[in-house]
Amino acid sequence: MSGYHDIGGHPAGPIPKTELPFQHWEKQSEAIRNLLGDGARRLVSLDEIRLGFESFGLDKYQAYSFYRRRLEAMIDTLEKKGLLTRAEFEAELAEVQRHWAPPCREG
Repeated sequence: MSGYHDIGGHPAGPIPKTELPFQHWEKQSEAIRNLLGDGARRLVSLDEIRLGFESFGLDKYQAYSFYRRRLEAMIDTLEKKGLLTRAEFEAELAEVQRHWAPPCREG
């Protein structure tokens, strides 16, 4: 029995062959995933991330892009292991966005 994420062999029409550039945040999240899964201190394995996004449920799985699914699963896995909470992640993300946001210009 295949899961909702396993669509191989199902009729789906033509496959779009458009090359999409990586977005900056996608590159960053992939770099973080590589760091978390590298070496003897492996904190999160690729298998754990895959299991995470394959457990989302159909609606959540289809709502996210490939890299967004990986990022969400990575955060979920870190949270399950007690290494980071989603609130901590979101607070840090907000701080980074605030720091790097272009200055507000009044007109």
